[in-house]
This record gives sequence, structure tokens and C-alpha cells, in this order.
Amino acid sequence: MEYRFVHHWQYEPGEEENRILEEAVTLTNKSRGTCFLLEAAMFINRHTGVEYVMIGALTDDRSHIRTCAFLKGEDVQDNVTYTLQGTPCEAVQTQGFCYFPFNVTKNFPSDKELQNLKIERYLGRFLLSGSNEPIGIVAVMGTKPIEKAAFAEHLIFVLSPAIEEELGKAI
Repeated sequence: MEYRFVHHWQYEPGEEENRILEEAVTLTNKSRGTCFLLEAAMFINRHTGVEYVMIGALTDDRSHIRTCAFLKGEDVQDNVTYTLQGTPCEAVQTQGFCYFPFNVTKNFPSDKELQNLKIERYLGRFLLSGSNEPIGIVAVMGTKPIEKAAFAEHLIFVLSPAIEEELGKAI
């Protein structure tokens, strides 16, 4: 299986990226409501240019993810529940953060949803509760390369505490 741990890459955000990261901090500091997870997913989509963004909660039995925000481009998709077994999200659950720069469907042939969506690139981070218990995942995916994978990781990292807090309220 081919994947990379993005957080080991040397990365220094540029001026525009720093501005976006400051916007992300502002987003996390404002008062949040029930739409925050969708707002965060839209923010990630807008600033990474990926085809799909998903924020999901781990089910009580920790074997499935129930999406709370799922976007294809700017279009909100119906929320779904899917098994972790045999998916890149299972690898994220094990590793905490993973990046599959290509051939993700080849590496996860039993993941029918990846096959149906023709996903070839995947970057995901597992989310933790305040007591460091796993509670969910945020992932960006696409058929095309993730142009600035290190920046996408950094952006998700900045937004994660607020996403984790809101996800904890939703479950």
C-alpha cells in the first residue's frame, strides 16, 4: 500500500496561505452553531480546490463513519454511513493522518464508494475528543492530484480543534 505521512514534509506557508490560515483561525473563533461542520467543509473545499470534502463522526461501535458534512465541489451531498474496514479512513484511524497521492482505489479495492466516485487521491486526519478518544475524521479526496497537499494538511490541522469540539456536540 502506498501512502505518505504529509506531516513529515518540510513546509512553509506562503503569504496567501498565511492569509487563509488566519481566516481559518477567525472562523474557529467566531460563535458556532449547527452549521459549523458544513461551513468548515466549505472553507476547506474553497481553499484547497479538492473535489470532495467529508467530515464524519465515528459510530459508537467504532466500525463505521456517519458523515456530518459531505461536499462534491460546492454541492452538499446526502449524508451516508459507511464501514471503516477496507477504506483509506481505516488507515487514517490507525495512523492518525494519511495521504494517498495516487491509486487509492487500487489500494482499497473493496471500497465500493471510492470505486463509484472514481477517487484516486485521498488525504485524511482522524479527529479526537477532548479526552483523546477517537470521534471522527476529516478527509479531502479527488480524481485529480491534490495540488497543495501540505497546505491542505495544515489547513485541516488549524480547523481540527473546532471541528472536534463541534463533532463532539453532534454525537
